[in-house]
Amino acid sequence: MNEKRTAAYRASVTVGLVLAVLTVIEFFVAIYLPGDPAILFLLAIFKAVAVLNYFMHVTRLWRQEEGH
Repeated sequence: MNEKRTAAYRASVTVGLVLAVLTVIEFFVAIYLPGDPAILFLLAIFKAVAVLNYFMHVTRLWRQEEGH
């Protein structure tokens, strides 16, 4: 595999692991702190930002376009 492909694979695995860890944290927060939805909301925001930045490529909207 070339270097660019390896970096993309590593980034996607990292994002997947981050989302999985945040989901596990959400699970335990929901069990042990059922009366505090603010923590769950913050975790959901972090997950949404990760999905928007990596999978939906939102950060590309503010980049300068190079020649077509």
